[in-house]
Amino acid sequence: MSVGIGAALSIPITAIILAAITGASFMIWQIPTDLEMTVVVSDFESHIVGIDERFKIISNALDESFEEMINSEITPNEYISIAEISSTQINSQIIELVESEATDEWLDSYLNNLESLRAYNSYIRETIVLANLLNDDYTMSDKEDILTKISLLKQESIDYGQMSVSTRP
Repeated sequence: MSVGIGAALSIPITAIILAAITGASFMIWQIPTDLEMTVVVSDFESHIVGIDERFKIISNALDESFEEMINSEITPNEYISIAEISSTQINSQIIELVESEATDEWLDSYLNNLESLRAYNSYIRETIVLANLLNDDYTMSDKEDILTKISLLKQESIDYGQMSVSTRP
């Protein structure tokens, strides 16, 4: 009785497939189940200064884009895209501050910085509301209430930022 080439090849192919499945199942056990990122901060001063610098870059770029939208140099939809990205970046900074577990010495400064970032994120949300209204062909004069709220939120962010700096050890 003779075995054909197809039957002879099927045994090694089956063995390879079984080995691959077995290897893959062992790899699943090796992948960590806790994929959460942790932030370990040992130099709280340089950490908060770094957050401040990144915030300045994000806020300056967004403020410039907001002015461009107001002056009709970019469309409201373009601004909304920029603002959503900026909001995501600010959220990342908020998470970074919360997870840094600041020492008692730095806690007030970190909390004030956190409030500054939250106020700025509220500012971003309100500018997006304004951009959506502009998309609906409302005139700028119809939006005085929103512009006032935007201004107040921006000032609140600035005030908390200044308190953060003044409460640093």
